Amino acid sequence: MSFNLALITAILIALPGTHPDAGEKRAESDRYSNFEHQLDTAIAAFYRTDWDKARSIFQDLQERDDRDPRPYFFESMVPFWKYFFADESTEAAGNFLDKSEKAIEVGKKRMESVPDDTTTVLMMGGLYGYRGLVAASERQYRTAVRSGTSGFSYTRKLMGMSTDNPDVLIGQGVFHYMMGTIPREARWLTSMVGLSGNRDTGVKMLEEAATMDSHTSTDARMILAYLYHQEERYEEALRVAAHLVDDWPENVIFRYFLARSLEKSGHESDAVEHYRIVVDRNHPDLTALREKGQERLAYLTASAAP
Repeated sequence: MSFNLALITAILIALPGTHPDAGEKRAESDRYSNFEHQLDTAIAAFYRTDWDKARSIFQDLQERDDRDPRPYFFESMVPFWKYFFADESTEAAGNFLDKSEKAIEVGKKRMESVPDDTTTVLMMGGLYGYRGLVAASERQYRTAVRSGTSGFSYTRKLMGMSTDNPDVLIGQGVFHYMMGTIPREARWLTSMVGLSGNRDTGVKMLEEAATMDSHTSTDARMILAYLYHQEERYEEALRVAAHLVDDWPENVIFRYFLARSLEKSGHESDAVEHYRIVVDRNHPDLTALREKGQERLAYLTASAAP
């Protein structure tokens, strides 16, 4: 997900002492490397659901470079994940809508200078899509419609990009799945704008994205786990959720999905173990998820009693 590739390449090929500002170039390279390292650290903290640490680093990076949309994007994902996967609180919705608006503002400026940056295209399309989901759930229909309309141009751009890039692959996979689930009687709406999709194609793309060595693989697995649950394909959800927990054992959301997948697949005793971990960790941002875990734990424990 690197930006300014041409600039960094120029820095790397410049030999020390061959240019009067070689020292400045080295300093710029060091600053870039440090920024990327800190960003990777913050993203890892985000996926661990160590959100206090993640937010602190994202905000520091925003102060260091207010032109890079990535720290803004990932900071906005904290309230989105809380809303979408845990409690659907109005507070979390408002926090996400505010932070995503700032991320979109920065992303638009980035797109003006680098129109074909795949990471920014995906982030912008994702932000508008997530805003549409949250606004519709909160009955803010004007915001939902505006988000859908605004995101359309990014969707068209995304669909025309090469799937060699994992960011593009996951975006196209989600789009295909979404379009493939539209009822047959309403598909004329999508035909009018020249877009179509296939649900099975979408799943295959997400599965492929899940195998890639990228942060995108975690997002792809999370989406797959959610979609498989929606379709009651619990054995497949279990496979994906187990992989997520193997990669990110501290993540409370992934742990809860694993517990639910185990329970739905008939592995109640194993589910109890993971529900207990969710409850014991008592994540300060995910109290609603802890309460759900407590409910399932109490139910399964009572069911197992002689």
